[in-house]
Amino acid sequence: MKKRLSRKKKLQALEKESDRDLTEMVRRQLALSFEKRMNFLRIRLPRGGSTL
Repeated sequence: MKKRLSRKKKLQALEKESDRDLTEMVRRQLALSFEKRMNFLRIRLPRGGSTL
């Protein structure tokens, strides 16, 4: 039979999962090209161009 997990163990497991998810999210963002990661910094120039 399965043992019931205590509240403390459940919270620790949830914290580990949250940390793993955060790490995975950061890795996905860093895997994108520089242009896609920094697109929110772009400034539109008057003649139709853009710059960082």
